[in-house]
Amino acid sequence: MTTPARRTPGEAAATGAGVRAVVAVPEHARALPPLAAVLHRRGAHEPIPVREWALFAMIVLYPVGWLLGLTLAWVPLLAIPMALELLRRRRVRMPSPVFAWLLLCFLGLVGVVMLDATVPNALPVEMGLGRILAFVRRLMDMAAAIVVLLYVGNLSEKELPTKRVVKFLAYFFVVLVVGGIAGVLLPRIAVTTPLAEVMPKSLMANGWVRSSVRIEFAQWQSIVGESPSPRPAAPFQYTNAWGQCIAVLLPWFILATYHDAKTLWSKIWPALVLAAAMVPIVYSLNRGTWAGLGIILAYLVVRMAIRGSIMPVAGVLVAVALAGLLVLATPLGSTITARMDNPHSNEGRASLNAAAVEAAKASPIIGFGGQSETIGSERSIAIGQSPSCEQCGNRDIGSDGQLWMLLITQGFVGAGLYLLFFAWYGWRFRRDHSWLGIAAGVTAPLAIWFATIYNSTGMTLVIMMVPLALLWRNETNRVYT
Repeated sequence: MTTPARRTPGEAAATGAGVRAVVAVPEHARALPPLAAVLHRRGAHEPIPVREWALFAMIVLYPVGWLLGLTLAWVPLLAIPMALELLRRRRVRMPSPVFAWLLLCFLGLVGVVMLDATVPNALPVEMGLGRILAFVRRLMDMAAAIVVLLYVGNLSEKELPTKRVVKFLAYFFVVLVVGGIAGVLLPRIAVTTPLAEVMPKSLMANGWVRSSVRIEFAQWQSIVGESPSPRPAAPFQYTNAWGQCIAVLLPWFILATYHDAKTLWSKIWPALVLAAAMVPIVYSLNRGTWAGLGIILAYLVVRMAIRGSIMPVAGVLVAVALAGLLVLATPLGSTITARMDNPHSNEGRASLNAAAVEAAKASPIIGFGGQSETIGSERSIAIGQSPSCEQCGNRDIGSDGQLWMLLITQGFVGAGLYLLFFAWYGWRFRRDHSWLGIAAGVTAPLAIWFATIYNSTGMTLVIMMVPLALLWRNETNRVYT
């Protein structure tokens, strides 16, 4: 008995009722598996490979969002496709410190019940659109930040190569250097964005919204002397956000450029970028950023010494010495001296921080949901804002650091959870002595330091979460040894 020849799917499909026909099927088509089988395998067992477009857009294309006036919504909007990708996966891994952040978000949401409550020793709350927008934006930024961490941490090396993410961070460092130099050379540039042209007047009446849809290379403030001076900020609204991000991104620029540097030029051009970065860093007058760079230096030296990398330690110390000589030999040195001789903000910061602590005492678990204004100034309750002096008194409690903002908006519990997240994360991965582990490990102490002096929203949170995600991934996927 002769065994019938096996028919290909093309031959079977061509066989009709009562009709016997053989159709020639190309050889390459025979090798392809049926579409249904492909979809079944992907849907049941493997996540559909995703590209890094959402993270690319969030970081690399951020200057485009800034030019369009979309900075307030840029991070939350691009976090949506990341969240959807996580939902499509059958299993989402989470490092243990994430639970502290999730609880922080939950308690922040509960704080909505306190939005119309008046903070002790503060001006009565005006329950308007601006207060609601600030509450929503803060929650969206916190939720988007943890989505970014989980997104980067759950993607495989094939889906999102580590070196590509490192290049994203290094690229953004260069963007900040260019933006900082633009703030020094072109401080008076101010342009209205396309979004501002179509935004309702009711929203444009809010000063916070109005400043977010306006392109300015520098922030003008009276720091040294009585007359306002420009402080580099592009592509952010505030100089403090610029200074915080450039400090956090510095190790990533060094890792991306020097780790695989082989030619002379590949070693020279990063040094030129770092030298250029010194100019806006000094002219930003950010004492907090300068201290942050000191933290980075100390951390890198200690971690590299533990690793046993003596030559890199010597190279770092020589580079710092040369940078110090360069600063002292130029007008940058006098700028630093003038800033240290004018600590004008210390008194105001101390007063606002004390007010934040008092607010947390009144609502220690969920806070007041939003910030409030002081009665008068730190010198007298009679000194307040007026048409002739818009900068007098009535300052926002919690505007001088993430820690103090969380004290008034989410109480002692919220502020504690924020610090616990970064401290726990740093301790959890303290034994990773790879080059990536060293670059990412400094993020935790930097985040805690900056929380005491600068507010972190939107992109500043993303810039801290991406390194932490890479640190987590590096446990099982050592790319930089």
